[in-house]
Amino acid sequence: TVISFCCAGSSRQRASMAEAPGGLLFMENEHYALVDALPYIDTQLGAAEVASQVKALIEEEMAVFEPRDYLASLPAPELPFLESPAMQEEFGRVSMRAPLAAIDPKRYEAQVPEGDAAEEDDAAWKDAFAVTSRQLEYNRLRSLNLELLEQWGKKAWVAHSLLIRGAERVLANEAGDLRAQREEVNKKRKLDQVECGNNIRKLTRELVQYQQDNQEVQGAVRELEAEVKRLRTAASERGVNIADIDPDAVKPEAAEEEEEDEKAEEKEDD
Repeated sequence: TVISFCCAGSSRQRASMAEAPGGLLFMENEHYALVDALPYIDTQLGAAEVASQVKALIEEEMAVFEPRDYLASLPAPELPFLESPAMQEEFGRVSMRAPLAAIDPKRYEAQVPEGDAAEEDDAAWKDAFAVTSRQLEYNRLRSLNLELLEQWGKKAWVAHSLLIRGAERVLANEAGDLRAQREEVNKKRKLDQVECGNNIRKLTRELVQYQQDNQEVQGAVRELEAEVKRLRTAASERGVNIADIDPDAVKPEAAEEEEEDEKAEEKEDD
């Protein structure tokens, strides 16, 4: 009860966020507001006995748990690249478990026509010429790249290293800012939870003290009631009329009549 009282504000705040559009995904769970924790002060949760109890409760819940589609309320992402004809064709191949068509290296091999094809088939020579031209162009590009690498490789690598180091510094600064923000959030959470824990302990002590005070007051009231009853009985037995100081007291005559009535009822019972 005390924890619910102290955490009611945060629960109401999370409930209002869930009702607002674009609320957090976990807020769609039923009774999510009842789940709350104070990890900075609930240190007993790390005990082995408590951990085993928690694990048993989780296993019991999972035994009857029915999974649901937690992404049903979210719109489907737009993936135009995956919806392209080429990707759809590839998805179809994967679904049919068809093998992937590998690169055919023969189309890059220059084969000289032989036999009758060497004398009569011009198309064979044209194909061989095209393949040879591709091979020559490929080798020319390799030679050009090696020359460029020899001339500009070191400078390009130094420039690339400078860019990488600059990007690393930017990312390191961003990571440092995020860590600082995380530490601030954790520090605020810890301070809030410690304050909440102090309030819980204070209220618990007050509750115990109030209970003890109530028990003492009730005991004293019972003692006073017993003493008043004893005094009234003594005054009635001695025939002292105390109606002027105790209007609720029974008069001696009325007490005698009640006593006679009780005796008469006992005789009738006999």
